[in-house]
Amino acid sequence: MSFIIKAIVLYSHGDKIRTLPFNPSGLNIITGKSKTGKSAIIDIVDYCMGRDTFDVAEGEIRRRVSWFGLHIESQGDEIFVARDNPGPGASSGSKVYYRRGKFDGYPQRDELEKNITASSLKTLMTQFAGIVENEHRPTSGTRDPLSANISHALFLCFQPQGVIASKDQLFNRTSDTFRALALRDTFPYFLGAVDEEYFKHLNELDELRKRLRVLEANEAKKIQSIEINRSNVVRLVNEGKRLAFIPQDYQAVDDTVFSYLRRVSQTEVDQAHIYQDFGTTISQLEGERAALWTRISELNQDRKAAQSFMSVQSDFGREVAEQKARLSSIGLYKEDIGDKTRCPVCDSLQASPVASVLEITKALASVTSQLASVHKESPHLLNHINNLDIEIERLNDQLKEVSMELRAAIISDEAAKAAQEQLVSRARYMGRLSNFLETTSPEETEPHAVNDIERIKKLLEAVLGKVRSDEIDSRVDTFLDLIGSKMTLYSDELDLEHKGSSLRLDIKKLTVVANTEDGPIPLSRMGSGENWVGYHVLAHLALHWWFRRRGRPVPSFLILDQPTQAYYPPDAENGSLEEIKDDDDRTAVLSLFKLMHKACSEISMPFQLIVLDHAHLREKWFENAIVEEWRGDRALVPRDWPLI
Repeated sequence: MSFIIKAIVLYSHGDKIRTLPFNPSGLNIITGKSKTGKSAIIDIVDYCMGRDTFDVAEGEIRRRVSWFGLHIESQGDEIFVARDNPGPGASSGSKVYYRRGKFDGYPQRDELEKNITASSLKTLMTQFAGIVENEHRPTSGTRDPLSANISHALFLCFQPQGVIASKDQLFNRTSDTFRALALRDTFPYFLGAVDEEYFKHLNELDELRKRLRVLEANEAKKIQSIEINRSNVVRLVNEGKRLAFIPQDYQAVDDTVFSYLRRVSQTEVDQAHIYQDFGTTISQLEGERAALWTRISELNQDRKAAQSFMSVQSDFGREVAEQKARLSSIGLYKEDIGDKTRCPVCDSLQASPVASVLEITKALASVTSQLASVHKESPHLLNHINNLDIEIERLNDQLKEVSMELRAAIISDEAAKAAQEQLVSRARYMGRLSNFLETTSPEETEPHAVNDIERIKKLLEAVLGKVRSDEIDSRVDTFLDLIGSKMTLYSDELDLEHKGSSLRLDIKKLTVVANTEDGPIPLSRMGSGENWVGYHVLAHLALHWWFRRRGRPVPSFLILDQPTQAYYPPDAENGSLEEIKDDDDRTAVLSLFKLMHKACSEISMPFQLIVLDHAHLREKWFENAIVEEWRGDRALVPRDWPLI
């Protein structure tokens, strides 16, 4: 499966369209003199198939054409793609017009507008060529995997003028090391040494490796987790002993501890008991005790005040009694003489006036009365103090009882709290134990994981057997031998150096090698341009013979630009053999085109060999193959198209 070129379509800057059609199979020749646009055809086709840069030489083509179009077809399915001319001095346009389906006419210039991107165009062309998802994985070095696409396939379809006569470069654009590596990596796919089944196996291999990595990573985590959890197991066992779930003499010596802990986790935790809340009682007793302390303190203050008053009364009584004793001697006094300057006792004269007997008697009476009051109040005070002592003692006894009750309540409350905390601790322990066992169960998962790993490894080994590189290399060598045999047969049609030698393609070095009795001789060591062109042509014809024979996804055309350049003089006008002076050169040109004609009849259809050349051989088969001849005013682009 692949495609052929039906036509190249060019648009002027006005409303004119130039169509260059091709025969759907066999030899297609565009002959003409120099500078008519023949060499631009490869660049136009390459550009319309998704190449990033536009490499048409500066000149009339860039100035007269506004859009470049390409019409391709594959088994009745058709695509028309057009890209805008980037213009003089520019390297790439920005507009891509894409249309797919069967159609009779081409769109007008004003209908052309961007409807896809250049990157999307390359993807669509890759798919249209039949290139399926693929991948080359380098077995050495640091190169990334590479997927073959339309760009790699086109390396095998173009032989520009500067390449077809090169001794160092067999394939287009492979002077660049990166592109040469890309072609070398994708060659096995294009040859058919790796097919769709191979890539299915690669995908299967990726999936199996991914699953294996996950399983092995999980297994490594489990092993690491088990080692880490050893310390957790010890803590859980010790805590289980403290909470009376595990006997004190139990020792965790091996992995059986997990099954033992699982049985422990089935133990029922005692139901929670509703213990009396002693907080109210304790608060009440503390309140009573404080009230008693306050009351006792108040009574002690009252008793102290009574005792103090009693002490003051006693002092006052003694003082009054002493005064009474002194005043009781009033009976010894004489009659009051009324003279306050004389003493009533001794009748002597005094410097200061003295109290009369009457006044002294009145003072004695007052003192006697006070002394009687003191004697009268003393028993009441003693009785009051005694009552206070009794009340204080009673309250002290009550305080002792309240304090004892308070201590008992506190002890009971602490016991209740301890019991509840014990129950909570046991319940929490069971929760931690269950969670631990749910996340760590090596004895259940380990055998299953090991079995899965072994099964995946066996599947990997089986799939690897289908994608081993040595088997691919063996198939590539076999296919190259067949292609080499075809090259050797084709070489018999030409008069080349090392004719009769066994030819082969060296895809590692991307060259042709002649196996001679003196050893292998690569193209770079073969002399003359005639040899270089001849080996280029026969190598590519043999490759396309193989591609079409095997139905490989390489476009079904090969474009050769100026294969006779080594023979015609620069001023050749009509391309006839008579313009070639040397008879051997004329024979070589005829032989070369006969080989092309013969190869086209052998290569399975559809296949187009498009030759762009000076030559115009007066052979019927040659003239039947001419698509257009560009001489005089005829050229790829009409001379009357406007310039920009």
